[in-house]
Amino acid sequence: MESLKATNTIELSRPIIIGGFVTGLILSFAVLNGDNAGRVNLLYLLLIFLFIPLVGAIISVVSLFNSKGVNIARAVISLPIWTGPQRDFLHKIRQQHLDKQWLFLQSQAAAIAYSGASLLTFLILLLATDINFVWRSTLLNAEQLYPFLQFVSLPWFFWESAQPSLELLSATQDSRLTVQYGDTASFGQWWTFILATQIFYSFLLRGILLLIARSWIKRSSKNDIEEQLSIKRQNTPATAEPNYSLAPITNSLPIDFVLANWAGFAAKQRLQLDLTPSYELASGPQIASDENSEQKAHNVPQLILVKAWEPPMGELEDYMQQGQGLIFPINTRAEELIAPEPKHLIEWQRFTAQLPQWRIYLPEQWKQNNES
Repeated sequence: MESLKATNTIELSRPIIIGGFVTGLILSFAVLNGDNAGRVNLLYLLLIFLFIPLVGAIISVVSLFNSKGVNIARAVISLPIWTGPQRDFLHKIRQQHLDKQWLFLQSQAAAIAYSGASLLTFLILLLATDINFVWRSTLLNAEQLYPFLQFVSLPWFFWESAQPSLELLSATQDSRLTVQYGDTASFGQWWTFILATQIFYSFLLRGILLLIARSWIKRSSKNDIEEQLSIKRQNTPATAEPNYSLAPITNSLPIDFVLANWAGFAAKQRLQLDLTPSYELASGPQIASDENSEQKAHNVPQLILVKAWEPPMGELEDYMQQGQGLIFPINTRAEELIAPEPKHLIEWQRFTAQLPQWRIYLPEQWKQNNES
């Protein structure tokens, strides 16, 4: 993660990963470098490749249930190395109560980086130099140490060459007073056991914990978002649903009807409609002021031609209050009369729905095109 500006809490923090990597690099190189004779103490290797990863895993798990728990990530974020946006992010996840989970996730990432550095150093030194693995202890002998190593190697019981043996323990026990050694070839045979220890107690263990932490944070973040949305919905007043109805559309005309050319379409254009009214009123809104037209239209269904793209006017509504019939919204394209656009049709339906004695008329073909 470039920085902690991102709000994605499952991303890994680069400073924490670098901290784990550098720690592993320093410790592993210091121990694997051995003494002046190039001898590496097996017990020291168990300390950095077994005990430190195990103890770190236990501490990070305990930190989940202890508000003052300690882990690598918590120690790193206490350092004065964070920028303002990064501190803001840490403050934000603390407010969301995700700081423990986030620190647990970052601890696993730091531990894997630590193990990666240790393993890299180990492999490089195996290739570049000869490492003599020995062990020294004043209190322990080979018979006492062997059961413990057997228990440690249980996870890789199927890897025969990585299993410890009592003979190998006895052959590699070292003393500072010893100058002459017998079979020195046995001193290099511990490398598979050390490799298996890193793989199983560092990478696999911390990798599993990392996956658990990512899944846990995802679920916690989702629950937090859903809870916030629920609270927001509860605090937000419900908005009223739009309360309107649409006038029905028909594709049939009455046998006798009066044509009211409110849109003022020319005679040549009206021929395209193939209409046969019993009577045609005057063109344009002047129909409303024509007493003769009003008498002709009394109690007779009307078919009013309107321009679909023009919004309904109050003058038309006043005229329609006195009669009944059908509204015929029409669009034009290069002098050709065509079906109205859906958005215009809906507007006319809303308008007409206020007058229950009126409906919308569309020819069959226009109605099918509009529905499709």
